[in-house]
Amino acid sequence: MKKEKKFTFKQIFSTKNFYKHPVSMLITILAITLFFALQIIRLNFDNNNFRFIPKNDPSRISAKKIADIFGEDVPILIGIERRFSTIIDKEFLDEVRQLDEKLKEIELVKNTVLITNTTHIDIGEEGIVSEPIIPPDFSGTEEKIKAIKHKLRSWDMYERSLVSEDLHATQILVFLNITNEESGSPETIAACRKIMKLTDSWNFPDSKIYLTGTPIFNEIVNEATAHDLSFLVPLVIIVVLGVLFLSFRRFTGVFLPLLTVITSVIWALGAMALFNVPLSILSTILPIILIAVGSAYGIHVINHYYDEVVQDDSISKEEHKEQVIKTLSEVIRPVFLAALTTFAGFVSFCFTSVVPIFEFGIFSSFGVAAAFLISITLIPGILILRGPKKPSMRWADKKDNTSRLDRGIASTFVLIAEHSRSVILFVGLIIIFSIFGVKKLVIDNVLMEYFDKDVAVIQSDSFMRKHFGGSKVLEMVIKTQDGSDVLRPDILKAIDNLSSFLEEEVEDVGKVTSIVPLIKRLNQAYNADEAPEGVSKESQGADDNINEAEPSDDFGDFGNFEEESDDADTQLAKNTSKPKKQYTQEEIMAMLNEAAEERTKKNLPAEKLVYEFGKKVNYKGLAYYEIPTDPKKYGRNSQEELSAIMQNYLILLGKNTEGFLDNNTNPKTLKVNIQLRTVGQQDTDKVLEEINEFVRLKFPKDVIAETGGFVLVEKTLNKLVVESQLISVGVSLLIVFLILSVYYKSAFAGFFGIIPLALSILINFGIMGRLGIKLNIGTAMVASFAIGIGVDYTIHLLAAYHKCFLKTKGGGQFLYLTFLGSGKAILFNAVSVGAGFAVLMLSKFNMLSELGFLIALIMITSSLGSLTILPVLLNLMKPKFIRKLLPVDIKEIKNEHPFNEVKDTEEV
Repeated sequence: MKKEKKFTFKQIFSTKNFYKHPVSMLITILAITLFFALQIIRLNFDNNNFRFIPKNDPSRISAKKIADIFGEDVPILIGIERRFSTIIDKEFLDEVRQLDEKLKEIELVKNTVLITNTTHIDIGEEGIVSEPIIPPDFSGTEEKIKAIKHKLRSWDMYERSLVSEDLHATQILVFLNITNEESGSPETIAACRKIMKLTDSWNFPDSKIYLTGTPIFNEIVNEATAHDLSFLVPLVIIVVLGVLFLSFRRFTGVFLPLLTVITSVIWALGAMALFNVPLSILSTILPIILIAVGSAYGIHVINHYYDEVVQDDSISKEEHKEQVIKTLSEVIRPVFLAALTTFAGFVSFCFTSVVPIFEFGIFSSFGVAAAFLISITLIPGILILRGPKKPSMRWADKKDNTSRLDRGIASTFVLIAEHSRSVILFVGLIIIFSIFGVKKLVIDNVLMEYFDKDVAVIQSDSFMRKHFGGSKVLEMVIKTQDGSDVLRPDILKAIDNLSSFLEEEVEDVGKVTSIVPLIKRLNQAYNADEAPEGVSKESQGADDNINEAEPSDDFGDFGNFEEESDDADTQLAKNTSKPKKQYTQEEIMAMLNEAAEERTKKNLPAEKLVYEFGKKVNYKGLAYYEIPTDPKKYGRNSQEELSAIMQNYLILLGKNTEGFLDNNTNPKTLKVNIQLRTVGQQDTDKVLEEINEFVRLKFPKDVIAETGGFVLVEKTLNKLVVESQLISVGVSLLIVFLILSVYYKSAFAGFFGIIPLALSILINFGIMGRLGIKLNIGTAMVASFAIGIGVDYTIHLLAAYHKCFLKTKGGGQFLYLTFLGSGKAILFNAVSVGAGFAVLMLSKFNMLSELGFLIALIMITSSLGSLTILPVLLNLMKPKFIRKLLPVDIKEIKNEHPFNEVKDTEEV
C-alpha cells in the first residue's frame, strides 16, 4: 500500500507553484486591500460605556426594565456660574431664556428644565398659588429679587438642582429623546455638537458656562479618539521608519515592511467597518499595535533576504526567484511561531465579556494574521517581480558577522549568567517588591480620569459635583412583595428618611429626588392654616379641598419639571378663612429655644433656625411639610385613611408623577433618583453599602428596594475588567505553554518559557501599584500584550540556547555564542517595539498614555528576563529538551550532536 505523502507548513510555502504567478498574487492582495479600504469610510465612533458590557448582563437588563416602566430620558447638564453677582439678575435671566429657546430647537431635545421655566407652589393670602419662579414680567427690582430668593429658599427641592446654595450658579437640564444605549449614536453626537456650539458661543459678562453629561462625555472621547488616530498613527510610522532605516538603510528594506503593516491595518479597520463594529477608545491602539508588532514579520523576511540573496551580485532573474523562495522557506518557521504566539496573546482578549476588549481581540488577532500572511506573500512577490539588485557596500561587506556591540552584549550577559546566585537573589527581591506593590493596586475604571484635570469636560463635571447634585444617577425601584399599593405612609416616610440621611450624612450624595417632596409640599400647602400640633376637629384635613381641585401639571421635580401653564396664577383650591392663632411672648421665646436646640443637635446653619421656628408656629404650613404618618394629627383613624390622602394628592400632581410612578392612578412601583458626587467606583460602592444597610434596617419588611441604572452598569464594567484580566492572562499563558511544549516536545519547555513572562507581569502590576496607576479598561490589557509580544524574546533565547548547546556539545563557549546570536537582536527588538508603544504616552487619554508606558516597560522587563533568569535556570536545571534534536536541527547539526543515541522522541 502506497504511503500517503504529507506536506509540512514549510513545504507548502517553499513550492515554486505557490509563487508561480506573483502578479496574480499581488493583484489579489491589492483587490482585497481596496475592498477593505472602501469599507473604512463607514467607520464611526461609539464610546458609550453602556455598550461596553453585554446586553444579557443583569445590570443592563435591570436598567432596561427600569426604563420600560418609568421611561428613559438622557440628560445633558449645563451649569452657569457667576463670580461677582447672583443669578437673580434680569439681563442674565433674559440671556438664559434665549439659550433655552435655542436649545429646544435642536433635534432630539425633548424638554429642558431650568429656573426660568419651572413653576413654584406657594401659599398666598387666598390659598395655594401655582406661579413661575421667575415671572415673565420680572423687572429686576430689589423687591422682585427678594421675592424670587424667598421662593428658592422656601423649598429645599430647588437647592442643588436648579440653583447652587449661594445662588451664584444655575443649572439647565437638557433631556434628549434617546435611550442610554443610543447615547453614543451618530444622531446623538450630532445633537451634542450643536449644544456644544451653543454653549461655546455664550459670552455673558461675569459668567462662565460648563457642559457635561454622558452624551457630551462620549463626544469628547470620540474627538480625542479621532485625534489620537490622526496624530499617533503617523508618529508610530515615523518611529518604525527610523528603525527600518537604521536596520537596512535601503529603500526596499524600509518600504516593504512598512507597506506590509499599513496593508494589515487597512484590512483590520476595514473588517471592523464591514461588520458594523464602531471604533472605541481601545480601537485607537489597534493601528499602533499592528504597526509596532507586525513590522517584525517583514523585517525578518527582508533581513534574511539581504543576508542570503543580495550577497550574490550576478544571478539571473530565475535564480533570484529560487533564492527568494529558499530564503522564505528557511524563515517561515520562526516568523510563523512569532506570529502564532502574538496571535495567541491577542486571541485571549476574546475570552472576556467587556465588549470593546472582545472586539479588540477579534480584530487585532485578524490584523496579526493578516500581517503574517501579507509578509510571506506581498514581500516575496514584489522581490520576485523586481529581480536581483546589486548589493550595497553595507551588505556586500558583511563578512565580519559580529560587531563590538554584539560581543560586548554577549560578554555582559555571560557574566550575569555565571553569577546565578546573585541573579536569583536579585529576582527574589524584585518579586517581593512587586508583591507589596500589587497589594496597593487599585481596580477602578474612572471615566473622569480618562483626561487631565484641565480638560473642559472634567472641569465641568467637577463644577457640577461641587455646586449641584452631580452627573451620576443611581436609580432605586421600590415596590411591595405582594404588589399592593406603594403609596403607603410608612413606605413614603422611609423614603423621606432615606433621602434626609443620604443628603445630610453621606458626603458623596448630592441630591435625592422622588415623588416624596411633591407630596410633602402639597401636604404643607393644604394644612397651612392648621394648628402646628394637628388639624382641628372641624376640618378633615385636605380631603374636601382636594376633591374640589383639578389636576395640575404646573410643577415638578428634578428630572420632570414642566413649563409653566398659560394660567399659572390659577388658585388650586383652599379656604383660608380660619383665624390665625395669637402667641404670647413666653410662647414665642419657648419655641425659639426649642428651635435653637434642634439646630444645635443637628448642627444646622443659621437659616435653619428660622425654618425650625417656622415649624413651631406652622408658618405657611411648615409643620406639615412631611409625609402624614400620624392618623391623630390629621383627624384620621388608620393608616389606610392616610393613604387615601396620598391618593388625592396624586390626582393633583397629574403628569408630574411621570418618571417616578409606574402609573398615575394606582401605582405599584415608584422610583427614587439618587445623584452621586462620586468619581471612582470605590466611593460609589461605599454609597451603595450605606443605602443597602439603611434599607435593611429602616424600611418596612414587606418592601423590596432594588438599585439600578448607569451607576451599576459602571460597577459591572469594573468587575468585568478584573475578570477579563484574569481570564486573558490565564488563557494566553496556557496557549504559550502549549505552543512551546508541542514545539520542543516537552512540558518543561512550556514551563521555562512562561517564567520570564510571569515575572514581567508581576513586575508590571507591582509598579502600577507603586505609581498609583489604576487597573482599568485600558491598562487591564497590558498583561496579555506582555505575553503575546514578550514571548518572542523567550522563543528567540530558547532557540539560540538550544541550537548553540547542540552545536558545541554543551561545552566551551556555547553560552557566549547564545548571547552573541540573540542578545543584540532581543534588545534591539524590545527597544524598537517599546519605542513604538511609547508613542501612546502622547495620547490624549490618560489610560492609553499609561498603557504605552507599561507596555514599553514590559518589553524591557520581559526581554531582560529572557536574557538573565531564563539562561540561569536552564544552566542550573539542565532540562533534557535542550539536548533533543528537532526536525529543523537535523540537517544542520546532526553530525555534531554529542548525544546521537538520544532519540527525537525522548521525554523529559
